[in-house]
Amino acid sequence: MNKTKIQALLKDIKADAALITDPANMRYLTGFCGEGYVLLEKKKVSVITDSRYTIAAKNECPDCEVIEWDKIGIYKTAMQLSKRADIKKIGFEDTYMRVSAYKTWEKKLRDVKLVPIGDKVTKLRQVKSGEEIKKIAAAEAIGDRAFARLLLDLGVEADKLGEVGKEVEKYHIPTYIKATESTEKQIAAKLEFYMKDEGAEGLSFETIAASGLNGAMPHAVPQDKYLEKGELLTLDFGCIFKGYCSDMTRTIAIGEPDAKLLEIYNTVKKAQKFALDNLRAGMTGLEIDKLARDIIEEAGYGKNFGHSLGHSVGLEIHERPGFSRKEKTVIEAGMVVSVEPGIYVEGVGGVRIEDLVAVTESGANNLAKSVKELIVV
Repeated sequence: MNKTKIQALLKDIKADAALITDPANMRYLTGFCGEGYVLLEKKKVSVITDSRYTIAAKNECPDCEVIEWDKIGIYKTAMQLSKRADIKKIGFEDTYMRVSAYKTWEKKLRDVKLVPIGDKVTKLRQVKSGEEIKKIAAAEAIGDRAFARLLLDLGVEADKLGEVGKEVEKYHIPTYIKATESTEKQIAAKLEFYMKDEGAEGLSFETIAASGLNGAMPHAVPQDKYLEKGELLTLDFGCIFKGYCSDMTRTIAIGEPDAKLLEIYNTVKKAQKFALDNLRAGMTGLEIDKLARDIIEEAGYGKNFGHSLGHSVGLEIHERPGFSRKEKTVIEAGMVVSVEPGIYVEGVGGVRIEDLVAVTESGANNLAKSVKELIVV
């Protein structure tokens, strides 16, 4: 349980207690992973849930009082707790709670004032601890190994995959597949299997496998389309390890690409490298976004890079702050952010390359190890 941050939060919101309903925030503050809610008081933290989760909650939150609501219901339980602790003012997460839920809470807790606390809890999660960064790095490493195993299946030699390839080659027996006899859905499914086989608890988002013209859609959904020679294939994938997410994108070639696609690939690679080499704590998200965007614009593809350069990652796959044209937040050491420039040309295809980095005072520690030289299968 994060006692220091809980006490700081209660002092900041100037309330007797705080009702935490966002699952990621509940887990961050207490370790609770189930359904229910958390009540933060100055001298006690309570996890209120039903019988499906009480045993797990006791194991996950040994320093919290675990209360089961099955017999009298969630609202009566909350009323009893507020009376017991003489709570007059409760902070609530208005950025997460639905209006209908708020109205019900307001009605049930008749003598208690509900005070909006905005995203104060979420902001506590922005700078990651060393332990959190280790978990994110472990999740990213799972993605590295899964991607290497997929490429070995596609016939790529291990020595072209760097240290990750050498590591995976020691235990992975390739089930050789021909790229042009595989669909986007099949490639995505194999990559997802390997992430789980490597230790992932689950996926941090639905895997993207976009080939050929589909690559012009940044968030394309895998189709029954077969891969074809001369196309690029963009793979955007991530997994969860001990609650923390990873995120990585690599673009590979199915046969030798033409000059146009090669130019696009090299431009994205150059833009990402420049951003990775020059970002550091103390810059704003806007300034970091500009590092990569300027190179893409100078190459004539400015209008083909519509999304932001990156987003924070942690217990959720999309957190703040990020790197974008509008992000004025100063980026701090310990933030973990994706760096993912892309170029998407309708009728031609697209390229995206993405790594997760832990920002430092002097630069960034890249958590991804997969090679970025264009792999041709």
